[in-house]
Amino acid sequence: MSLRGHHNSTNVLVETASFLVVRLGVSYVALPADGVRGVLTREEAGNEQAVTAAGTIYQPVDLAQRLSVVADLSGLEMRTVLYSNGHSYGAIRVEQVVALTDVERKDCLPLPPQFQCDERNWFGGMMLYQDQLVLLVNPSWVLGDLAEVVLASVGQAEQMVAVTPAAVGESC
Repeated sequence: MSLRGHHNSTNVLVETASFLVVRLGVSYVALPADGVRGVLTREEAGNEQAVTAAGTIYQPVDLAQRLSVVADLSGLEMRTVLYSNGHSYGAIRVEQVVALTDVERKDCLPLPPQFQCDERNWFGGMMLYQDQLVLLVNPSWVLGDLAEVVLASVGQAEQMVAVTPAAVGESC
Protein backbone atom coordinates (compact mmCIF):
# COMPACT_ATOMS: atom_id res chain seq x y z
CA MET A 1 0.00 0.00 0.00
CA SER A 2 1.30 3.47 -0.82
CA LEU A 3 0.95 6.62 1.28
CA ARG A 4 -1.95 7.70 -0.96
CA GLY A 5 -3.88 4.51 -0.19
CA HIS A 6 -3.26 2.73 -3.48
CA HIS A 7 -2.45 -0.95 -3.36
CA ASN A 8 0.52 -2.27 -5.29
CA SER A 9 -0.16 -5.87 -6.20
CA THR A 10 2.76 -8.23 -5.86
CA ASN A 11 3.04 -11.86 -5.00
CA VAL A 12 4.47 -12.05 -1.50
CA LEU A 13 5.84 -15.38 -0.39
CA VAL A 14 6.94 -14.27 3.06
CA GLU A 15 4.77 -13.11 5.94
CA THR A 16 5.05 -9.36 6.40
CA ALA A 17 3.61 -6.60 8.54
CA SER A 18 3.02 -3.04 7.31
CA PHE A 19 4.05 0.00 9.33
CA LEU A 20 3.96 3.76 8.96
CA VAL A 21 7.36 5.01 10.14
CA VAL A 22 7.31 8.54 11.57
CA ARG A 23 9.87 10.80 13.20
CA LEU A 24 9.49 12.88 16.36
CA GLY A 25 12.71 14.79 17.02
CA VAL A 26 15.49 12.23 16.68
CA SER A 27 13.21 9.32 17.57
CA TYR A 28 11.70 7.00 14.98
CA VAL A 29 8.53 5.09 15.79
CA ALA A 30 6.22 2.93 13.71
CA LEU A 31 2.47 2.59 13.83
CA PRO A 32 0.81 -0.55 12.44
CA ALA A 33 -0.43 0.55 9.02
CA ASP A 34 -3.83 -1.10 9.36
CA GLY A 35 -4.86 1.67 11.77
CA VAL A 36 -3.82 4.57 9.52
CA ARG A 37 -6.91 6.33 8.14
CA GLY A 38 -5.07 9.21 6.48
CA VAL A 39 -2.07 11.51 6.51
CA LEU A 40 -2.80 15.24 6.36
CA THR A 41 -0.66 18.31 5.78
CA ARG A 42 -0.95 21.28 8.14
CA GLU A 43 -3.34 22.98 5.72
CA GLU A 44 -5.53 19.89 5.39
CA ALA A 45 -5.66 19.30 9.16
CA GLY A 46 -6.41 22.93 9.99
CA ASN A 47 -5.65 24.74 13.23
CA GLU A 48 -8.16 22.99 15.49
CA GLN A 49 -6.96 20.37 17.96
CA ALA A 50 -9.50 17.76 16.85
CA VAL A 51 -9.67 16.86 13.16
CA THR A 52 -12.86 15.89 11.38
CA ALA A 53 -12.45 13.72 8.29
CA ALA A 54 -15.12 11.75 6.44
CA GLY A 55 -17.59 12.42 9.24
CA THR A 56 -15.30 11.05 11.97
CA ILE A 57 -13.81 13.21 14.73
CA TYR A 58 -10.18 12.39 15.51
CA GLN A 59 -9.17 13.60 18.98
CA PRO A 60 -5.66 15.09 19.40
CA VAL A 61 -2.92 12.74 20.59
CA ASP A 62 0.38 14.32 21.69
CA LEU A 63 2.66 11.38 21.01
CA ALA A 64 5.81 13.46 21.50
CA GLN A 65 4.69 14.36 25.02
CA ARG A 66 3.66 10.77 25.79
CA LEU A 67 7.14 9.60 24.73
CA SER A 68 8.86 12.55 26.45
CA VAL A 69 10.67 13.58 23.28
CA VAL A 70 11.20 17.05 21.89
CA ALA A 71 9.63 17.51 18.46
CA ASP A 72 9.44 20.61 16.28
CA LEU A 73 5.92 20.48 14.89
CA SER A 74 6.25 23.84 13.13
CA GLY A 75 8.28 22.57 10.15
CA LEU A 76 7.12 22.02 6.58
CA GLU A 77 7.37 18.24 6.97
CA MET A 78 4.88 18.14 9.89
CA ARG A 79 1.95 15.83 9.24
CA THR A 80 -1.15 14.73 11.12
CA VAL A 81 -1.71 10.99 11.05
CA LEU A 82 -5.36 10.02 11.43
CA TYR A 83 -5.29 6.76 13.38
CA SER A 84 -7.86 4.33 14.72
CA ASN A 85 -7.75 1.06 16.62
CA GLY A 86 -11.40 0.30 15.94
CA HIS A 87 -13.03 2.13 18.86
CA SER A 88 -10.86 5.24 19.30
CA TYR A 89 -9.85 7.84 16.74
CA GLY A 90 -6.74 9.98 17.18
CA ALA A 91 -5.03 12.79 15.29
CA ILE A 92 -1.31 12.28 15.87
CA ARG A 93 0.94 15.16 14.87
CA VAL A 94 4.43 14.05 13.84
CA GLU A 95 7.49 15.93 12.71
CA GLN A 96 7.84 13.84 9.56
CA VAL A 97 6.25 10.83 7.89
CA VAL A 98 9.27 8.78 6.84
CA ALA A 99 7.77 5.83 4.97
CA LEU A 100 5.09 3.23 4.66
CA THR A 101 7.00 -0.03 4.76
CA ASP A 102 6.45 -3.77 4.79
CA VAL A 103 8.66 -5.70 7.20
CA GLU A 104 9.20 -9.42 7.24
CA ARG A 105 7.94 -10.69 10.57
CA LYS A 106 11.29 -12.35 11.21
CA ASP A 107 12.84 -8.85 11.21
CA CYS A 108 10.60 -7.62 14.03
CA LEU A 109 12.53 -7.95 17.26
CA PRO A 110 11.33 -8.09 20.85
CA LEU A 111 12.30 -5.37 23.27
CA PRO A 112 15.62 -5.98 25.01
CA PRO A 113 15.59 -6.96 28.70
CA GLN A 114 16.34 -3.35 29.77
CA PHE A 115 12.67 -2.59 29.01
CA GLN A 116 11.08 -3.97 32.17
CA CYS A 117 8.21 -1.74 33.28
CA ASP A 118 5.49 0.37 31.68
CA GLU A 119 7.40 0.69 28.42
CA ARG A 120 6.48 -2.94 27.66
CA ASN A 121 2.91 -1.63 27.26
CA TRP A 122 4.05 1.32 25.14
CA PHE A 123 6.02 -0.67 22.57
CA GLY A 124 5.44 -4.05 20.95
CA GLY A 125 9.00 -4.46 19.75
CA MET A 126 11.50 -2.86 17.42
CA MET A 127 12.91 -3.05 13.92
CA LEU A 128 15.57 -1.48 11.75
CA TYR A 129 14.61 0.85 8.93
CA GLN A 130 17.44 2.25 6.80
CA ASP A 131 19.93 1.85 9.66
CA GLN A 132 17.57 3.57 12.14
CA LEU A 133 16.24 1.83 15.21
CA VAL A 134 12.46 2.11 15.11
CA LEU A 135 10.23 1.32 18.08
CA LEU A 136 6.92 -0.36 17.23
CA VAL A 137 4.26 1.62 19.06
CA ASN A 138 1.34 -0.21 20.66
CA PRO A 139 -1.81 1.43 19.20
CA SER A 140 -3.85 0.62 22.33
CA TRP A 141 -1.39 2.62 24.42
CA VAL A 142 -1.28 5.53 21.95
CA LEU A 143 -5.06 5.80 21.84
CA GLY A 144 -5.69 4.47 25.36
CA ASP A 145 -6.71 7.77 26.95
CA LEU A 146 -9.19 8.39 24.15
CA ALA A 147 -10.84 5.04 24.79
CA GLU A 148 -11.14 5.83 28.50
CA VAL A 149 -12.80 9.18 27.75
CA VAL A 150 -15.30 7.57 25.38
CA LEU A 151 -16.00 4.68 27.75
CA ALA A 152 -16.38 6.94 30.75
CA SER A 153 -18.87 9.09 28.85
CA VAL A 154 -21.15 6.10 28.29
CA GLY A 155 -20.64 4.75 31.80
CA GLN A 156 -18.65 1.65 30.90
CA ALA A 157 -15.31 0.37 32.16
CA GLU A 158 -12.70 -1.50 30.16
CA GLN A 159 -9.45 -3.12 31.13
CA MET A 160 -6.67 -3.37 28.55
CA VAL A 161 -4.29 -6.26 28.71
CA ALA A 162 -1.08 -6.00 26.71
CA VAL A 163 0.80 -9.10 25.73
CA THR A 164 4.45 -8.68 24.90
CA PRO A 165 5.89 -11.33 22.62
CA ALA A 166 9.20 -12.81 23.66
CA ALA A 167 10.43 -14.40 20.46
CA VAL A 168 11.96 -12.87 17.34
CA GLY A 169 9.35 -12.33 14.66
CA GLU A 170 6.40 -12.30 17.06
CA SER A 171 6.60 -8.56 17.70
CA CYS A 172 4.59 -7.58 14.66
